Amino acid sequence: MTVSKWPGFKRQRGPREVWSEWTAADESGEAERAAILAAEMLQMAPGSFDAWFHAGLLSKALGEWGQSMERNARALELFTPEAAEEFDGVNPAAWNLGIAATALGDWATARRAWEAYGVQGIGGGSGPIDSDFGVVPIRLNPDQPSLPHQVPPSAGATEVVWCWRRSPAHAVIANVPLPESRHRFKDVVLHDGEPKGFRRLGAQAVPVFDQLQRLEDSGLPTWEARITGAAPDDIRELSSHLEQRGLGLDDWSGIRVMCSQCSHGTPDHAHHHEPAPSDVARLGLAGHEGELNRILEAWMGSRPAVDLDLTLLG
Repeated sequence: MTVSKWPGFKRQRGPREVWSEWTAADESGEAERAAILAAEMLQMAPGSFDAWFHAGLLSKALGEWGQSMERNARALELFTPEAAEEFDGVNPAAWNLGIAATALGDWATARRAWEAYGVQGIGGGSGPIDSDFGVVPIRLNPDQPSLPHQVPPSAGATEVVWCWRRSPAHAVIANVPLPESRHRFKDVVLHDGEPKGFRRLGAQAVPVFDQLQRLEDSGLPTWEARITGAAPDDIRELSSHLEQRGLGLDDWSGIRVMCSQCSHGTPDHAHHHEPAPSDVARLGLAGHEGELNRILEAWMGSRPAVDLDLTLLG
């Protein structure tokens, strides 16, 4: 008996076909299939910068930091003059390598990556990077993914907070986040490098970066203080006392809750999100109870008309 065979049986697929299937899997949101095709593509085209870079990008989206670091390191080695022309002379694999290495605490690799990207002033060595990159707004618990297959961190509610940026990929939270965000003052967060909206810092528009992961929980408790009878100068003095001791204060009564459209854009006065007026100052405080109470008692000692209600939030 003769058995007919399917014409495509054992047919060897080429890189173009695998790339096409991978792109289709990306567009349809098939993360598992995309990962399989990415690995297959790397076997077929081991000398291709594009293959290693896009595979590293997929690993980044999935939070597979070890794999992302390996793939972007290989892409860094394969960066050609043609690729440099396409990316205006900047190697995007170096940036993603720096993010992955920061996530893993591999500071020597992160330093090499930032140097390859052209970031100045970080230097060599293997110790943690703790440079002053200014202050930036970072979106905690982003409400939209940045890449195909990415599942953004969702510890709590989305909130944009100002942070002290310590490297191109990590920062320390400088605000006292609202308790709904499930983050704390001085938490260390990993963040992406693509702007996702802007905020004003004086006359300057500063890009908002999306959080990728929380690297360190500061452990500093968050409190809510409801204060009546205090003038703005009184609040500023309290803030100064707390800041001198490394503790946090934010005026939560002045927070604007924005729609997603404005949050991901450049908020302006044409679209208002003003807080409701109140005679009660609602402050977010961060610090351990004993030290916080000593500062508050000293501050209130010369202000008999001030009334304060302090609540631990977490």
